[in-house]
Amino acid sequence: MRSRFSLPVSTLASGHALSIPVLTITGAKPGPRVGVSAMIHGDEIDGLLIIRELWRSIDPAELSGSLWLMPVANPLAMEAISRNTPIDMLDMNRLFPGSPDGWLSEQQAHVITTGFISQVDCLIDIHAGGTFPWVDYCYVLNDEALSRAFLSALLYKPSSMYPATTASVALARNIPITVVEIGGGYRDQDEHVKNGVRGVCNMMRHVGALPGSAEQRPRQLLLHEIKVMRPRHGGICVPARQLTPGSWLDAGEKLADIVSPYSFDTLETMTAPFERNVVVLTRNYVTRINPGDYTFMVGNGSTAVWYD
Repeated sequence: MRSRFSLPVSTLASGHALSIPVLTITGAKPGPRVGVSAMIHGDEIDGLLIIRELWRSIDPAELSGSLWLMPVANPLAMEAISRNTPIDMLDMNRLFPGSPDGWLSEQQAHVITTGFISQVDCLIDIHAGGTFPWVDYCYVLNDEALSRAFLSALLYKPSSMYPATTASVALARNIPITVVEIGGGYRDQDEHVKNGVRGVCNMMRHVGALPGSAEQRPRQLLLHEIKVMRPRHGGICVPARQLTPGSWLDAGEKLADIVSPYSFDTLETMTAPFERNVVVLTRNYVTRINPGDYTFMVGNGSTAVWYD
């Protein structure tokens, strides 16, 4: 059975009601309630496209338990193609579990915490690189096998997670959680959507929501350290060459020049930071850039380990 409901948040100054839609598929057999969320950041459309295909393709007759889908966790940010909520310009994924009487982003986070995250047995939160960068990896948090089941080539187990995220809420409630980073950038997203649907369905097999055994991917690389490369200067980002997540780079290898759009002088050159480097997030085309923007993410290959 397929159904829909909305989580009411507030009334905007325009008089329009703000709510967060949720799509549900209820299976023919008992089983876990799996939650899949996307677009907490409104410039990360891949999760929405993956959820769209899940909604189209999951057969309730094959499903054990239920699937709760939140395609757009931050509707105003999606409308503005913005990482942050336009009304208060806050990053909602640094405000969980939120507050019922805080900033609008905090109110939204509170509604998602109480009405969605706390209601599911496991959570898959999908993110992407955004408008310009391309990313492809999966966090390992409180259920290593669940994370591996997404079938990403790159996995990341941080020493500490960003505070006040969907993941921190799930961790505090002992809800198995995987944060996925997939796609984005100036490229065709079809491959990422296909891989995302395949990965989520494989995770659902792992938890018993879909029939069959979960597929295993050999030679997944587990990273323990990732450096986010942010420029000190804004201007035009001119990549040295096209890169693919999972590519290995030598120490000091050039990533990009940051160039003035007015004088065309090179303001800054960004280089690979470690002795052995693994590309996690990349910009492959000339784009405008602000100081502090996500430009590259590079994993420390010297401390990484291979899963066979």
